[in-house]
Amino acid sequence: MKNSTRFAFTLSLLALFCNGIPNVDSQRTHARQGVGREPPTIKIPLQGSLVGKEMTWMRTQKVFAYLGIPYAKPPIRQLRFAAPDTNPLPSWSGIKEATTYAPSCQQVEGGQKLHERTYLRLLAINDADDPGVSEDCLYLNVFVPDGNPPGEGWPVMVWFHGGDFNTGTPAIWDATVFSIKQKMLIVTVAYRLNILGFFTSTDAEAPGNYGMLDQIAALDWVQKNIQYFSGQPDNVAIYGHSSGAISVGLHILSPLSRGKFSKAIAMSGDAIGSVGSPKTETSVVDQIAEKFGCNRHPTTDLIKCLRNVRAEILVQESSHIETWGPIVDYETNNTTEPFLPEDPLVTLEMGNFNAVPLLVGYSNNEQALAYIESIGNGRDENADGALSSDKFEALIDSEITAAAKKFEDNTTCEVDSDMLVKSVLFYYKPYPPTKDEMVLRDRYLDLQTEKNYAAGLTLLAGKVSRQKSAFVYRFDYRPRTAMSTEGVPDWAGVPHMFELQFVWGLPHAASSVQWNPADKKMADVMMTLFSNFVKTANPSQASMGVKWEPYTEENPGILLIDRTINMSDHNAVDYKALAFWNEYYPIVLEEARSCDCNNTSAAQSLTSASSNFHIVFFTAVLQSIVAEPVFVRRFGLF
Repeated sequence: MKNSTRFAFTLSLLALFCNGIPNVDSQRTHARQGVGREPPTIKIPLQGSLVGKEMTWMRTQKVFAYLGIPYAKPPIRQLRFAAPDTNPLPSWSGIKEATTYAPSCQQVEGGQKLHERTYLRLLAINDADDPGVSEDCLYLNVFVPDGNPPGEGWPVMVWFHGGDFNTGTPAIWDATVFSIKQKMLIVTVAYRLNILGFFTSTDAEAPGNYGMLDQIAALDWVQKNIQYFSGQPDNVAIYGHSSGAISVGLHILSPLSRGKFSKAIAMSGDAIGSVGSPKTETSVVDQIAEKFGCNRHPTTDLIKCLRNVRAEILVQESSHIETWGPIVDYETNNTTEPFLPEDPLVTLEMGNFNAVPLLVGYSNNEQALAYIESIGNGRDENADGALSSDKFEALIDSEITAAAKKFEDNTTCEVDSDMLVKSVLFYYKPYPPTKDEMVLRDRYLDLQTEKNYAAGLTLLAGKVSRQKSAFVYRFDYRPRTAMSTEGVPDWAGVPHMFELQFVWGLPHAASSVQWNPADKKMADVMMTLFSNFVKTANPSQASMGVKWEPYTEENPGILLIDRTINMSDHNAVDYKALAFWNEYYPIVLEEARSCDCNNTSAAQSLTSASSNFHIVFFTAVLQSIVAEPVFVRRFGLF
């Protein structure tokens, strides 16, 4: 259902922490818990009073953490496979101790990917830090810097964690360093995952997208209550990485999210190419009904049956059936306004989205670690990742053909995948031909980054730039700290998740890692650029010599972040590749369809507009893309 863009932080807590303990007396943190004054008691109207805990950094600097605050009723029993219930909000008497993380949302154990393990080893995690997992998981955490807030309140950033919409937790994202150094109020959110967050019966009985609606409920809570933490409700930025970034992009597109945030940051996640449709879910519903012995029809019986299955069994036994994630739900949600009323491409082109200042970015070799993992972590005879010409073509053939299958939604519709494969090989095969297997490896990895990350993110930035300012970066900085790159060969460059250690200030955190001074400086740069954007809608920082020019369709500048930080020229970024995926490939995909299918795929949003194009013109356009060293703008197909 989803393409491979949604690599993200698959965080299986039971595997990370051996034996989960739902209630613990201590929590891991980058900073040390202070023994000074008590954190202020916060009174939240309609909920109750709570007290958090003081965290210190560098002995004297503090942040107050309020952990495990409920923002909706537990999504259990009749609320499973339903929108979150916030009327009324959960409440309590007396003073609630908000000093430990609530359980993470139900998920399977084990299976962290190499890029996740590479990141997690930089954290000071121990067995006692596991908050456990539970279906009752709709909680958020608030980190408030010490000191007097500005008159209008602290700027606010709301973090949506990654995990491919299947796993993940806010419990490892400690905002202490960022909050203290940048004087920002940070909120981290748990939301429903996997089948519990995204199953749909393909009708209104279980319309889907519950995890996204959870995020909206959390944003509603922030708008109503962040003022009591001295936060600024009219300056709320949402941000996330991988599936968290996909979430950010979808909130920009969803009418239900309008007015709930004022800025957005999306890192390494393409919302445009990561959304399914009800038609693609029909076979999944059949499999789920059979798997759990439920009646398939009527769907009221199906959902009643699934609500009686224990959560851990439901998640475990469905994990190999579907990758799970958001869908275009206007066909399934006929009782309330849908989360996504149309295909993302249509929304973008029509300009009917939540235009806010936007910052997006990606790393220069996003899927290098996934590739290394696929060839045995580089420990065999192919440690350099060499790729033969035959294997190069076979990999591309397999991936493009598999992706094309999602457009074959009924028996009368077929896609000429051979046409698609040939167009991709035409662009990515080196010319003149080469047998250099390292060159072929690099071209294959270029395809992965450009197709699955850069193209969609720059497309989103370009459309937003028509109404608001947009900024794009590519993160090229390879850490100098040995532990950061241990087991990551030089040819892998800067893979998925590598910017996060700097965005979250890990080089400044208290840990056993001996951080290189250059990495500490990069952490300061990244945190400052992000906080500047949230505070002023302009990430530039004169004192650091960073002048970040906005991204527009006419002038698509990308900031290259490395030892030096500069705006790109046309030789540093393959703008032709972005044009290939955003402009030409959708046209070829439409031409490759042998019938007029009536579904909601991205390619079909092109149908009426591209009907006047002839295949000869398609070929001419591709030739111009390959020939011209300039960014090819969209052809005005809509």
